[in-house]
Amino acid sequence: MRDVAKAAGVSQASVSYAYSGSPRISPGLREQIFAIATELGYTGPNIAGSSLRLGRIGTVGVLVPGSLALAVEDPSTMLLLKGIVEVSELSDVALTLLPVGDLNDDARPTKPAALRGLVDGVVMHCLPNEHPVISAIIARGIPAVAIDSPRLPKIPYVTVDHRAGGFLQMNHVLALGHRRIGIITDQYGPVSTPGFRSHVDANAATETYLRERLTGYFEACAAAKHVREGDVRLIEAAGIDMQSGIAAAAALIETDPTAIVATSDVHAAAAIRVLTDRGIRVPEDVSVIGFDDAPIADLIGLTTVRQPLVDKGRTAATMLLDVINGHGRRRSVKKVELVIRSSTAATSS
Repeated sequence: MRDVAKAAGVSQASVSYAYSGSPRISPGLREQIFAIATELGYTGPNIAGSSLRLGRIGTVGVLVPGSLALAVEDPSTMLLLKGIVEVSELSDVALTLLPVGDLNDDARPTKPAALRGLVDGVVMHCLPNEHPVISAIIARGIPAVAIDSPRLPKIPYVTVDHRAGGFLQMNHVLALGHRRIGIITDQYGPVSTPGFRSHVDANAATETYLRERLTGYFEACAAAKHVREGDVRLIEAAGIDMQSGIAAAAALIETDPTAIVATSDVHAAAAIRVLTDRGIRVPEDVSVIGFDDAPIADLIGLTTVRQPLVDKGRTAATMLLDVINGHGRRRSVKKVELVIRSSTAATSS
């Protein structure tokens, strides 16, 4: 920096102002400083040093359940991340994905990474309230915001009305006359237990968003009155990925449903693939509806419930910046909407 200042005939402070975008110097002088810096091979102030002086590291952590492989495969997670990085204040901040193991897994590196001062704040996505990493974050005063969950008094959160979304999903297929309905759900809690589940099990789901959606399903069935509990079968998939969805759909189809309701578009797409491979027509023989309105939904003509995933990410990032700057707790609940495409139709049986 000293050499650049000398060659440009300015002070070192002026060079610093040029790189920080300060209005204290003119645009012309800034360009002159940059040109001289390029000639001298100077790439700018030491980022680590300036971050240290500002009391900021320049990194935001995003805590996601399960493995990184599953996180990057899940389109809803990717859309949330897109929203986070679209916030201009975070455009030059490093985004670190931190996988969170289950409640009994102390071997994962997330807890040390999140708590050893390696991030300025964290966005948590679909974590159970009782996870130890959350209590540690609160105890250490690390700025944090949740997407969907956890739902705790000291943590701001952004979510959608999952209960209303579940009602919309189920009510849509009921209105089309379907009575034999299969449900493919995401995993009920931090530990996957794939297979058929009872309605009572649904009430014990530890994943907040999933429990709310299932509540919406059962409320829609109760409102229909003529739907028997035995006509609605639930199966838990091993994970939010295509192969897990295919396995769950293959088992569910053996119960002869006329409609399949999935708690994610990924599982709905998996169901359509299994049905098509078996020569079962969609929607003539079996209707399929998903949740999220991920890009795949439009590509395959999937009826789904749209939640504003990118907007949720943007809102979470904005709220985190507010928390880092000392603002108080708040929450944001987004609306959902039914998007009808070609994968659902009135039942013929």
